[in-house]
Amino acid sequence: MEKEKALLEKQLEQALQKRRNLEDVQIGLIELNREKAKILMHFSDAWQGNQAYTTIAKLQDEMEAEWRETRKNANALEDQLLEEQRQIRNQLERLEENNTNGAY
Repeated sequence: MEKEKALLEKQLEQALQKRRNLEDVQIGLIELNREKAKILMHFSDAWQGNQAYTTIAKLQDEMEAEWRETRKNANALEDQLLEEQRQIRNQLERLEENNTNGAY
């Protein structure tokens, strides 16, 4: 029982670390997106005319679509990690209940 509990606690810690790593990646993605926006602003400052506005609008749309897809994937991964943590916690609770009830 103790061995199983230790294994589950280790799995829970690993799941928490994965979530922390994901948060770090998300912060990096936000910073990258800001840098891309800055580059686009510099581009728009340097380039003028109808073609420039059309090109800039297209780039903005592509960047926004890419950002939405990235956020969607990050959110899906975060949901998976939360579900993994929930399942591990449930297993730990059942293990504790079984130990308390003398099932082990």
